[in-house]
Amino acid sequence: MEKKIIHKLFPTPVFQFRIENYKNLNKELTKYIYNLREDDKDGIQRSNVDGWHSNNFKIEKDNIPYNFVKTIHGCVKEVIVDGFGWKYIPEKIGITEIWAIINKKNTFNQTHNHPNSYLSAAYYVKAPNKCGDIHFYDSNEVKKFIKPPTDNLTELSTTGFAIRPEEGSLLIFPSYMYHDVGKNLSDEDRIVISFNVDITIHKIK
Repeated sequence: MEKKIIHKLFPTPVFQFRIENYKNLNKELTKYIYNLREDDKDGIQRSNVDGWHSNNFKIEKDNIPYNFVKTIHGCVKEVIVDGFGWKYIPEKIGITEIWAIINKKNTFNQTHNHPNSYLSAAYYVKAPNKCGDIHFYDSNEVKKFIKPPTDNLTELSTTGFAIRPEEGSLLIFPSYMYHDVGKNLSDEDRIVISFNVDITIHKIK
């Protein structure tokens, strides 16, 4: 048999990190997020279906969102520098939006992406069993319209991928990727923090 080389061109990555000492961090974030909901029970409507979506966090020096951003800053830098090889200029990189979503039982998030940013992320504060996987979809639209019958899905033929949420896990991915969240089938809340990263004139504090 002749030697074969497969060139896997233009991959779309999802980076997954495990945050150290996440249990203490998540306790603070849980309290902070529930207090936000108490003060703003309606929240806002985005991709959430019956779940609660906060307004953007107020990041002020040494408050809980500020400390969270400091904690995940190194992960964002690693994705930019080691992952994509983009030029890293701190004063031109910033988190432009950051919010929380609480999905109670039987709530979910519709398919969406995050326009006007380069990277987006999901950090799991509370993730009980069967609370809803996050599903990512192939950005190549043509593959959704026509494909032959498939006997065995491989990384070359699949058009979707699911990741089960784990507390303390941080996912960072290109903002153009369409994704959704499955229905929470547990009896507990699913809590996630999401944020967008832009590369402009803003600075990660």
